[in-house]
Amino acid sequence: AGRTTNGYAYHLYTEQQFHYELLKTTVPEIQRTNLGNVVLLLKSLGVDNLLEFDFMDPPPQENIENSMYQLWVLGALDNTAALTKMGRKMVEF
Repeated sequence: AGRTTNGYAYHLYTEQQFHYELLKTTVPEIQRTNLGNVVLLLKSLGVDNLLEFDFMDPPPQENIENSMYQLWVLGALDNTAALTKMGRKMVEF
């Protein structure tokens, strides 16, 4: 956290929660967030098959499929999962 000297740490959970409820490591963000922007970016870079893309920490396949469906509903992807003109405009934002 940028500390350079001794200090105090205030935890907002109990010792029992720390030992029995918290995960040992956090889940990578790409596995727990909406992937719409990631899908748009990869499509714009020419990645056709996102389900076989070599992610460092691969998100669940269902998350990718849901994001692709949402982008299709918005008109960013066509029926073959290719980027549309609208999708190209959306990538710029």
